[in-house]
Amino acid sequence: MQAQARLLVFLAAALSMAASSRTANFLVSCNDPQLAKLVAETAELQRKEIALSWLGHELPRWQDICPIRVVVGERMGAGGRTTFSFEKGRPGRWQMLVQGSRQRILDSVLPHEISHTVFATHFGKRLPRWADEGACTTVEHISERRKQQKLLVHFLTHDRGIPFAQMFRIKEYPEDVLPLYAQGYSVARYLISYAGRRRFIEYLETGMANDDWDMATKKHYGLEDLSELQLAWVDWVERGCPPIALPGVRQEVRQAAAKIPASDVPLPLSNDGWRSRYSRR
Repeated sequence: MQAQARLLVFLAAALSMAASSRTANFLVSCNDPQLAKLVAETAELQRKEIALSWLGHELPRWQDICPIRVVVGERMGAGGRTTFSFEKGRPGRWQMLVQGSRQRILDSVLPHEISHTVFATHFGKRLPRWADEGACTTVEHISERRKQQKLLVHFLTHDRGIPFAQMFRIKEYPEDVLPLYAQGYSVARYLISYAGRRRFIEYLETGMANDDWDMATKKHYGLEDLSELQLAWVDWVERGCPPIALPGVRQEVRQAAAKIPASDVPLPLSNDGWRSRYSRR
């Protein structure tokens, strides 16, 4: 009985140390009251700005508040997890966890996870895994994006590239998930650099409507099918992911693309490597 009493006292003390902060759409819990308030305010601001950037309009207030648990550790790897369910095309029952250093939580993990909630609200269903994770990674800090670029080079040169015909239809996370993250980010970055975020959203809407990604690729990007898109993307990666300045692309899109640094590591692919195995001849 004494042991149980001590345990209850310990749990009560631990809970009393936790602080919370609430906004219109988020309830943040953290052992630092100031950080809890900062995360809550930042989450609301990012929810607004991310929606405006990708969709062109703000989102309505959610019916269910989204709880965010914050775990801070300077030596802890940055990461997060967001779960939710759909009811009649509306996401709810949110649960979000963000962890890492204070800086990475605010500039990478939180915007990544908030992006998931924005896309879920807009589309009313789950996105293909490559598109969801890829697009959400584009809003992270440049240091995190560079990690994905270096991983991409490693995966493509070690027989872990994913053919587009397969990648575009992955609905659940595969066992070997890291190549999907790195390649999904690169493909999303390529398409966004090509014609902007709004076009990318329209592309996903078309492709998800009937799972005809060849048609969607031709309609929105002028390429014949996924095989042509894969060839164009591989060529872009081989050239170090340079900014794309195409006729007809708005000046502000070209300027935004120019701010995305190319990879510091060239991609040494040969014709008997990943390109020839997965590209159409």
